[in-house]
Amino acid sequence: MANIGLKVGAIVGGVIALVIGMVLATTVNTQAASTGSAANIGSFAGAQSINDLIPLVYISAILLLGVSLFAIGGAGLAGLGPLG
Repeated sequence: MANIGLKVGAIVGGVIALVIGMVLATTVNTQAASTGSAANIGSFAGAQSINDLIPLVYISAILLLGVSLFAIGGAGLAGLGPLG
């Protein structure tokens, strides 16, 4: 198994991305809530609805990044995928 460090590094990178992303998720939720409570959020009616989607999009992106790194590293350890 050549280049095992790269494969394990992808898995560790996924763990780091998930941990840091989930720690910062509380900040994103707080900022979205404080922005949403402001009376002058935007100039159109859907601004509040869009603001409510920000935490969902952020968490989805962090999960996609972390799980993708797990999958790439795991497939590489199994001898498959781009790192195989």
